Amino acid sequence: MLRPVARSWLNYLLMCAGIGAPGTLREILRGYFGDYKAPERFRDDDVVKAGFITIGPGVGPTQLGPLKYTQWFADEKGYQRPVELATVRLKNMVEVLTKWDVYVSNPLTIDKRGATFLFDADGSELYSYKSRGVLTYSETMPRPLTFLGPYIGEGFAKNPLALPDNGGGEFKKGRGILKPAGKAMGFLSLLFKLENKLQAQALGADEADFAAARKKIEDTIASDKIVIYTYGLSPFSTEATAVLDEIGAQYKKVELGLEWFLLDKEKSTIRAELLEMTGQSSLPHIFIDGKHVGGLFTGNADGSSPGLAGLKESGELKKMIA
Repeated sequence: MLRPVARSWLNYLLMCAGIGAPGTLREILRGYFGDYKAPERFRDDDVVKAGFITIGPGVGPTQLGPLKYTQWFADEKGYQRPVELATVRLKNMVEVLTKWDVYVSNPLTIDKRGATFLFDADGSELYSYKSRGVLTYSETMPRPLTFLGPYIGEGFAKNPLALPDNGGGEFKKGRGILKPAGKAMGFLSLLFKLENKLQAQALGADEADFAAARKKIEDTIASDKIVIYTYGLSPFSTEATAVLDEIGAQYKKVELGLEWFLLDKEKSTIRAELLEMTGQSSLPHIFIDGKHVGGLFTGNADGSSPGLAGLKESGELKKMIA
């Protein structure tokens, strides 16, 4: 008996590595990278505890031993966020491991592949799907119960947990890889703050130039409801204007130059004054009704705004521009 059980475990581990189990690695990665085609899977009050790991409530707060942090996608809604499905699987794994004898009555079956069967009251097969992978049990894994639509209703079959769902996988601006990159830029903020004014002074700016720059900024942000200061080559600036375009906002764009190291004396002085006025060293800078709301992913100095992307996620941005 010991040898067959060991063989089953070996087969299972090989299949989890994708060996002889097509689609398994793709499904594992979907659990970690997220899926815009799928609804949310983890409730706001859900908590998972596994040893020294605690996740929740919700997908944001995470604790690894003494280390506590909040996931960068915590404010995003309406789709399966990165590591969300992996967290659900961790929760299920803890459940199975703590009740092993209940869920695994026969250890020889642990290397069986995924499959789904649906029968009617007479035992006739209504639906079947057999996968060569470990984690795949439906033809439509982003919405795995779609095949039940004719029996329980299309809406319920597509989102049986009734969690937020954007309905079709539309990619929204202000999300994606730029978000963690933008938050990581915060580690360089001290360096940029030190460099900011020195650059303007090195180009010959004096106190009169700084005063003139401040006056120009104040006049500019008072002239339009939304004003955004950008760099031409900055992906964060490009994404910020795309966020505003996506919601149909009218705005004034002030491009200081291609990048910070290519600015002349006048534009360097404006950049330095933007730092003095807001406490933010990087661009873009967004002002709404004359008030600084932060950058794309960075909030403002008094903490009243999470930045442009955060305002959009919460729905506050549309209210502010109405």
